[in-house]
Amino acid sequence: MILFLKRIAANVSRYGVLVIFASTAPQAVAQSFEQVAVGAEHICALDESGQVSCTTSAIAERFLPPENLPAMRAIDAGQQHSCGITLDGAVVCWGTDAFDVLQVPAFNAPVISIASGFNHNCAVDANNQVQCWGLNTNGQLNVPDIAGGFVKVDAARAASCGIDSSGDIHCWSTDTFFNPGTPIAGPFVDLAIDANQACGLTANGDIECWAARERNNLVPPANGPYTDLTVTNSAICGLRTDQFLDCSFAAPTNFELDTGADQYPLDVRFSSIERASLQFRGVPICGIRADNGTISCFGGTGTSAALPAPPGASDTATALTADNILLGLVAEVYGRNQVELFWNQVPVVFPTISVEVYRDDELLTTTGNSFSFYDNDNTVTSDQSSYRVRTVDAAGNVGAFSNQVVVNRATREVEIVGDVPGNENPRSERVLRIQNLSITGFVQLNDNDSFVMAWNLTNPNNVPVAGYEIRIDNEVVDFVGSTAYIGDGVTSFQCRTYSVAAIGDDGAILDFGSVAFSGNVFQCSGQF
Repeated sequence: MILFLKRIAANVSRYGVLVIFASTAPQAVAQSFEQVAVGAEHICALDESGQVSCTTSAIAERFLPPENLPAMRAIDAGQQHSCGITLDGAVVCWGTDAFDVLQVPAFNAPVISIASGFNHNCAVDANNQVQCWGLNTNGQLNVPDIAGGFVKVDAARAASCGIDSSGDIHCWSTDTFFNPGTPIAGPFVDLAIDANQACGLTANGDIECWAARERNNLVPPANGPYTDLTVTNSAICGLRTDQFLDCSFAAPTNFELDTGADQYPLDVRFSSIERASLQFRGVPICGIRADNGTISCFGGTGTSAALPAPPGASDTATALTADNILLGLVAEVYGRNQVELFWNQVPVVFPTISVEVYRDDELLTTTGNSFSFYDNDNTVTSDQSSYRVRTVDAAGNVGAFSNQVVVNRATREVEIVGDVPGNENPRSERVLRIQNLSITGFVQLNDNDSFVMAWNLTNPNNVPVAGYEIRIDNEVVDFVGSTAYIGDGVTSFQCRTYSVAAIGDDGAILDFGSVAFSGNVFQCSGQF
């Protein structure tokens, strides 16, 4: 029986702030995990009931799966997206739709295998036919026509490889590092490709590698037979038949942040291991523990500090109910309809504890965010709004209401009514604010509906900025790392509001700027 699907996402910032995003759907009993997928800033896991749980860093809520995600039988993760195969063989993808990576093509038969690369995906159907979609800078979507088709695929940053029906490996890419131009003779039963390694698992359990960029001194382990494998920028790991890890290592280059053998749990049994195919990232390996079905992640430093704990990591936390938690509330106002509320940290427990947000004494939303909520309701016309919050758990217990916060939308003033109890609020320090984010350019391109928007900001305290959230008419459309964005949808007759929010490492909005624009600048223009 497939249990009710739950969505759990525990977000860990680079500074250790944990944020939970969870649905209000009925909570199922925790299941043992059967598969794990690792992305740039998210980890997804599939349990034995077909339920997908994902955790993300604090700035990556957009990587979470939708509430109505059906039961799955396989998943994989790319840089900013994930994909899964439903029980009936359909493909569903979620996350950031960069390069149409979420636009799944039509398949003529149920899909049996899927792989997500940096910005593209490939999948094999029951007829052994492969389709790839997303970014095609290096021909990574150009699947070769092979007699008998393929049984399994893998995808990296700019290449794709697959095992054909006879067990040979073929790669398609203009990058000759991955693609030697001729098949790699098998028979192989599995493969793993990364920015610097490309290896396969043979039918007799050996690991053979055909590509080693800057890694001529790294040879695969040879203490098999092995049942699974994965590769990183500076390691090749196999899972032996006794379920223990066996890895070979090379010293990292200046561009890599992987750690050495002391970070790898060679005394823990795993049923499977997995790592993201990302370049210049210290993303760890994650494995399903054979003893209890939980997930352990290891290796990887540097940028992997943005990664959260894996799904299920808080399942053993001490039980706590909502009626034992008292929240304190403060707020920031970025514009007339841009109010962000902050409260002290909600403890991490399972089942999760949510927060009810009240505006003008009416329930506005119930959120899994553990310390903040962004109210951008543009239907509010009154100049003044009051807010309170309280906790609620799965059993229906509720905590006491917080202090009241009164927001003047016209003057952007905030009044705190009553004492602010609880721990220090994560956004209470004004020094953590940047100043004066402003849109400096908005240009329509080539007389069509495309545009370029540019902005700058004043950051006297060098506050870490994780990136910029782009909104059109208050709908999130993208998240970028630079101070410019190329989009589309401009018309001569429609006035749209284009907004940029600078997002901190803890997921909070540091500053906010907006501009109104249409194809006819005399009809609609101006910054606010």
